[in-house]
Amino acid sequence: MSRINATDRMARLIAAIPWIVAQDGAPLDEIAERFDYPRDLLLDDLQDVVFYVGVPPYTPDTLIEVHIDDDLVWINYADWFSRPMKLSSGEALALLTAGETVLAFDRQDEAGALARGLTKLRLATGIDADALEVQLGAADDSVLRDLRQAVADGVCVDIVYYSFAHDERTERRIEPSRFFPADGHWYVAAWCHRAQGERVFRLDRIERLTVSTDPITHALEVDPEAPFSIERAPRAVIRMPTEQLSVLEQSPHDELTPVDDSTVEVTLPVSSLRWLERLLLRVGAGAEVVRLDPELGSLDLAAARARVRDRYAD
Repeated sequence: MSRINATDRMARLIAAIPWIVAQDGAPLDEIAERFDYPRDLLLDDLQDVVFYVGVPPYTPDTLIEVHIDDDLVWINYADWFSRPMKLSSGEALALLTAGETVLAFDRQDEAGALARGLTKLRLATGIDADALEVQLGAADDSVLRDLRQAVADGVCVDIVYYSFAHDERTERRIEPSRFFPADGHWYVAAWCHRAQGERVFRLDRIERLTVSTDPITHALEVDPEAPFSIERAPRAVIRMPTEQLSVLEQSPHDELTPVDDSTVEVTLPVSSLRWLERLLLRVGAGAEVVRLDPELGSLDLAAARARVRDRYAD
């Protein structure tokens, strides 16, 4: 049984708790086997996590009770958990959106239980099926299907990938590990042979894909939160005309400070100098770099404009 990361560990624990309650107790080894849960981790989580789960003020009557005796496990919900859960309209919509997001990606038979659950949630809340539509990127169905199979089989994949940050197409061999959504798109986390490191790839930028029969050789510990860490990214401060702010609609930024009636200064995370060049060229006249984090190096906007002119010289 392989080790599992924190996200998968929590998912197994959440699934195991109601099953143990429904069984009115179960052997520790049976729980570990059923949920593919390493026995030592399961025991730690039952004793050091579940035992302290509850609601304020965290008195004994509001905590879940866990009993382990002779490798048999019993879980009793506190009285608070016996009350029917009531979702606010906002919570129900958030839950429905999250479920639709997963359903939009998981088109296999195992999604049947999720689809039924979402139908019940719509009926309970009165939200019409046509009132909510979740679309994540525009990845080709064959890319999704082949990558899912590659992950399931544990084999390498050869791709042609377009990098928006570097404005280039590259051929790469990757070892896909897991999928995750971020900012309205689907990504795959993988070991990249070309980069010799862990990378993430946006599915709708994979232009061609071939599944190999070669087994993967790298076990990944990729952070599934985001393909580009906004928190850790270097920053740039740019000055631009207020009338051009629409250019930033799809770009995250930290601060926006008016300089005068027609100009603003914007602080934003930067993935690469090439990306920043293209952003400033889209802004056009009046775009100016006020400050760059040292790790980004120096930017020559005049040279970037010259390259564009040379490209279209004819």
